[in-house]
Amino acid sequence: MEIRRSIVTGFPGHATSRKGTAMAPRTRSGAAAGITVMAAALTLAGCGSSGSSSSSPTPATPSATSKATSSATAPASSSASASTTVTATETDFAIALSQSTFHPGAYTFTVVNQGQAPHNLAIQGPGIPQVVSQTVQNGATTKLTVQLQGGSYELWCAVDAHKDKGMDLTIAVG
Repeated sequence: MEIRRSIVTGFPGHATSRKGTAMAPRTRSGAAAGITVMAAALTLAGCGSSGSSSSSPTPATPSATSKATSSATAPASSSASASTTVTATETDFAIALSQSTFHPGAYTFTVVNQGQAPHNLAIQGPGIPQVVSQTVQNGATTKLTVQLQGGSYELWCAVDAHKDKGMDLTIAVG
C-alpha cells in the first residue's frame, strides 16, 4: 500500500482531501512553535530547588511547592512510569513503608510527612552512594525515585538527629 503525502493541491500550500474538501494550509511555523513549547516545558520541568539536610548527599533534582507534592530522582533512576510506588509514611519519629518485599528495579518512594517536625527520606546502598529527598513540612509529600539492585539498603530521615531518634530502617532487595 502506498502512502501519499499530498493528495491534491488546489492552491500553493493548501491541500484538498480525496473528497474535494479544503484542508488547513501546511506551515512549518506551527511545527516550530510546537517544538519551541516542548523545549520550554522540558527546560522548566528540570528546574527546582533542593531540600536541606544535615549531610552531603548525592545531588537530587526535586521540585515542589509547600503543602504539595515534589519529586527527586536519584542519578541511577529509570522512568517513573515503569517504577513501583512505595509510600513512606513519616511521623515523629518513625518511618513506615507500604510494602516489605523488594525486588531489583525502579522504585518511587512517596514520602508523606504525618509528623509535626519537618522530614525527608535518605537512601543508601548498592549503586546509590546516598540520595536524599526534599525536606517537607507537616502534611506535605515528596517523591524520590531510585533504581534498587540486589542487596541491603538503609533508609532514614536526614533532618537533624531524627535518625538517632528511630527514623532509620534497613530493607533487603533480592
